Amino acid sequence: MEIKKNHLRIVSSFIVGFIFACFGVFFFSDFQYRALTLGNNVFPLISGGTFTSFMQGIWVLIGSGFMADWFVEFSVANIANSSVSAIFFGETIWPALVTWFMAGFFIGVIVKGFKRGLIASLIIFLSIFFLWLITGIFAGADITAIFITNILNTLSELFTVLIALIPGGLIGGLVSGPNQLD
Repeated sequence: MEIKKNHLRIVSSFIVGFIFACFGVFFFSDFQYRALTLGNNVFPLISGGTFTSFMQGIWVLIGSGFMADWFVEFSVANIANSSVSAIFFGETIWPALVTWFMAGFFIGVIVKGFKRGLIASLIIFLSIFFLWLITGIFAGADITAIFITNILNTLSELFTVLIALIPGGLIGGLVSGPNQLD
């Protein structure tokens, strides 16, 4: 069985995208993002010894990339209390945007090509999102509350991810050049 380079690129882009989605907000915020740290909040849950504790740790780790709420951060009340630049370059929005932009960029560079970069970025985003939902179910999180009572917040968090991921995937695909069959 022959392994094609395109398949290897897709698998590599999935791995890189997953790593950036999980750990990126911690990398770009000095390893403390929205009062979460890897050493104090995530790793103790993962190594807790029970399946539920492990799933809670994975759910928190994957969900950290989805915590930036664009609509709340840029609401009129929040802008009145602070400046737009302080909100944008603060510790909430900026790490999430850079994380998802870089994830999309590296995915686009690895898979090579404008269209492939966009498609691979969106597929990896959907995979990570559904993995977050599945781990949330096993962790005992109230998934219904996330989507029913907080639907606007959830959509805003997904919007924040997509406004950084899509340009990242497109630019990464453009930078890597057209797909060339070697």
